[in-house]
Amino acid sequence: MNYLKDKAECEGNREKCKEPNCPLFGTLGRVGRDGKRRVRGCNDPAARGKRNRTKGDSKARRARKALGIGGANSRHEEHWAGHLRLEVKAGAQVAPIATRFYAAENQSKASKSVGDIRPFVMVAMPDETTDGIVLIRLSEFRTLLGALDLLN
Repeated sequence: MNYLKDKAECEGNREKCKEPNCPLFGTLGRVGRDGKRRVRGCNDPAARGKRNRTKGDSKARRARKALGIGGANSRHEEHWAGHLRLEVKAGAQVAPIATRFYAAENQSKASKSVGDIRPFVMVAMPDETTDGIVLIRLSEFRTLLGALDLLN
């Protein structure tokens, strides 16, 4: 059964849509929980929420695979196996963290000695605390865990 209709106007909530050209015109996708079909790029709250959830789940799956973590095949990090408790965050909420990390990494690269193969790790020390936060690239973290024999 083909769940796609020919091109038509988006059936999303037009009153709450933040898209300036609403209603969008295009191929309608699957029927949502509310019984409406939306065009790709629809910007009503239900469509935005679904995209955000899908993106978060996708990033969590990639992180899980990159780290070689087993356990229940679940979107909930609490059900994952391994020696670490993980929480994967994605999207705009982590953009400021990533910006600071990349700036620190570039600063470190600029002063790195030739032949230095050590992985870059950033330690953030917020005000009002003595316990820092460690940031490291996922690929380098997996290598570090392998060296410490902490992978499954």
